[in-house]
Amino acid sequence: MKKFFTEINKQTLGVILVIFTTLIFGSIPAVVKEAMTIFSPATQFAIRFAIAAIILTPFIRNLNVSLVRDGAIMGLLLFGIFAPATIGLETISANQASFIFSLNMVFVNLFEILFRKRLSIRTTLGAMFAFVGIGVMSWESGTPMIGDLWVLSSALSDAAYMIVLEVFSPQYSPMPFVTIQLWVVAALGILWAIPELTEQLEAIKTSFPVLIYLGLVGTAVVILFQTLAQRWISAQKAALFFALEPVFGAIFAFLLLGETFSTRSFIGATMVLVGIFLTLIRPKIDESDSEFSQTSTVSDDTAKSGEVLGAVLSPNKEVESVG
Repeated sequence: MKKFFTEINKQTLGVILVIFTTLIFGSIPAVVKEAMTIFSPATQFAIRFAIAAIILTPFIRNLNVSLVRDGAIMGLLLFGIFAPATIGLETISANQASFIFSLNMVFVNLFEILFRKRLSIRTTLGAMFAFVGIGVMSWESGTPMIGDLWVLSSALSDAAYMIVLEVFSPQYSPMPFVTIQLWVVAALGILWAIPELTEQLEAIKTSFPVLIYLGLVGTAVVILFQTLAQRWISAQKAALFFALEPVFGAIFAFLLLGETFSTRSFIGATMVLVGIFLTLIRPKIDESDSEFSQTSTVSDDTAKSGEVLGAVLSPNKEVESVG
């Protein structure tokens, strides 16, 4: 009984962390968009992740080969999330970027179908609805904007990150695991920004508070919280709460940048939200999942969308449940 309540408390804490992370993630497109009026995309990206990595470095303990290896893998995926999103924000609005990025939830469920070989009409219909909504939002003069495609690739990388994180996060202490990821991204970001860093030293000095927010809150805190949360809840369940992100993103884009939706964008955004919830919300009784219903624990949640990938990544290692 005590173990049961401990698991419930961990799942509740995981949900709280995901909601808090979603709120912060919602502010990032608007803040990054504002920062790019001062810095080049590469500069703010490199400084942001360097700050985050430096802040967490003193807390690194007990490094080993597997921790460094898996942290580096996650760092490459993390770079694939934030670098394309930063490039995309050069040419599209912050609120539009938030809605396009929200397709990560659709991709998580599509990956689940791929790994579990289970076709869901609801998921398929929801994905189609969401993608059509993005098309309605993005179509300009008959040609899709390149910025939309950059953010879409970021959403795809984020879905892969969430699923792989579900497998790796229970195996390692969060602090060193996240710090290694941040150093990988910071190193790649510095290589990207080297040609222009010296030209923007003055701008970095005068606008350092913006970079501190992006580095500390918008990077170190949110990635650490997401890693902690996914020790206790599945990628699919986390994706359900991340569906709130475009709503928060639109609110922050309005408050910080004064951005609003055109009629076309509002219709497209509504289609995206409908598609996301069609994809994520399932019946209370799902016959295909009935074998799990009597042993529903944190480890079962992980198995639903991560066990196949876990077997591929760690064929000789069982993914352990925390608690």
